[in-house]
Amino acid sequence: MAKDNRVALVTGSGTGLGKAIATSFVNEGMTVVLTGRREDVLQKASEDIGQDQTIVLPGDMTSEASVQKLRDKLLAQTGGRLDILVNNVGGVPARESIEDMTVDQWYQVIDKNTTSQFLVTKYFLPALRRSNHAVIITVTSVLAHFYMKGFGAYSAGKAAAEALIQTVAEEEKANGIQVELLDPGSVATDANPSGKNDSMDVAARLVNMVK
Repeated sequence: MAKDNRVALVTGSGTGLGKAIATSFVNEGMTVVLTGRREDVLQKASEDIGQDQTIVLPGDMTSEASVQKLRDKLLAQTGGRLDILVNNVGGVPARESIEDMTVDQWYQVIDKNTTSQFLVTKYFLPALRRSNHAVIITVTSVLAHFYMKGFGAYSAGKAAAEALIQTVAEEEKANGIQVELLDPGSVATDANPSGKNDSMDVAARLVNMVK
């Protein structure tokens, strides 16, 4: 099925892998909604990718109120349409041993990697159900199943996000929503210059998952 003319939302799309995914979608002829916390970074990404095919809507994916506002603004600007959701937001805002990690740090990591995906998926499901070719792709990590010192909260968050999206796959079978997980491996970005995988190569893999 042709991928052009679809509307995609990519969270965390101002830099790194999210920006690469947005770029690849635009190259396929899609309209892409760029979202994340930093409006200036999103605006720069829009300029780089193509302002005619991107919509910049800043938001905090860990805030329910912010995600609700994002949903309302997106649907107003796309005529109520959303075909593809990429849950890309994630990261390691705190890296400590379980003993040394504070409760606040724990919640920061879990919110960024799990709560964000819960909120965005929850509030955009009704729009996705209206699409004839809806897709949800969650970006996960090998650390959901491989464990390293200092990454306990991150591993827990990614494992929870996987369980969440696999549950969504079961719940949305009757609605025909395609649900996928993508483990990008170690991606070379500004934040991870030693990464082995090129972000555009990983983005191409993701685009190929879209049916």
